Amino acid sequence: MNEPVSGFRQAAAEPEFGLAEAQRRMQRQLMVSTGVAQAVFDLASQELNWNPRAYEIYGVDAATPLSLDFAMGLVYPDDLDLLIRAREQLRRSPGAIELDYRIIRADGELVDIHSLLFSEVDSQGRPLLFVELSLDVTERKRVETALIQSARLCRVLDKVSTDIYWEQSDDRDASDTQPAPLESAHGSGEELRKMRVLYVEDNMYNLMLFDDVMRTREDVEMRMAQNGAQGFEVASSWQPDVLVIDGRLPDIHGIDLLQRMRAIPGLENTPAFMCSADTLPEHKILAEQAGFTGYWTKPVDFDKVFEELDRIVAGSALR
Repeated sequence: MNEPVSGFRQAAAEPEFGLAEAQRRMQRQLMVSTGVAQAVFDLASQELNWNPRAYEIYGVDAATPLSLDFAMGLVYPDDLDLLIRAREQLRRSPGAIELDYRIIRADGELVDIHSLLFSEVDSQGRPLLFVELSLDVTERKRVETALIQSARLCRVLDKVSTDIYWEQSDDRDASDTQPAPLESAHGSGEELRKMRVLYVEDNMYNLMLFDDVMRTREDVEMRMAQNGAQGFEVASSWQPDVLVIDGRLPDIHGIDLLQRMRAIPGLENTPAFMCSADTLPEHKILAEQAGFTGYWTKPVDFDKVFEELDRIVAGSALR
């Protein structure tokens, strides 16, 4: 009598149980163990089927009737076009596409999805099924974002917390306080240099964001200060071409700081922009009356900022 071999479990014999079915079972078990969601869309019947993990990720009750329109309605609006284009690409050229997008669960939670889309085709190469394997990577994205923000914040803190950054030594080069002409969009044959932008802001994340965006411009050199006292000292020693001042600083109001800076030789007419979360019209009027060139509302529209900087660089009054 043959004894069963220990160490494995034999599945009961079933009709038409072959290699393909074994592969499907192994795939299902693997998806369960790794938390992979599977969605299969049959092009002929237009039927959509999810595995249990897909219902969990999307926050949908398992009794909910499924359709492609219903599933696409869960996609975050800004990412919908990306997913549509990926599916269209699979129709034209069967293969596999890897992409990231976001969904909005029924409870309103935003979930980051990492997805692999591929098609199963017939003997003629025509697509029969669209298959999507997905992972919930929300937590991973949060960790990655936190690490990136921490690194950027450390960089900004290092800049604004050292004397070297915003204080100039007594024996600094005189040319540093008498900047060469700015580079003009039209060119003039004069010595050219980067535009100097001073941003006075006490919020570290606002400083970090502004610094990151300004780094995309090779014609801008930026310095930052955390309060009015630091800002005044940088402005006195560095001669900025553009002043960007937060409306509410810990030690002084932005309007009062600008009035102090106007007394610094060379900064009497320097373009200055109030950068504030205050959106009331009267705040903008007060800033304009105080001599600010413009008013940038937070969150800052950097397209508008770049337009202003381009206009200043091209202005003949600065040459």
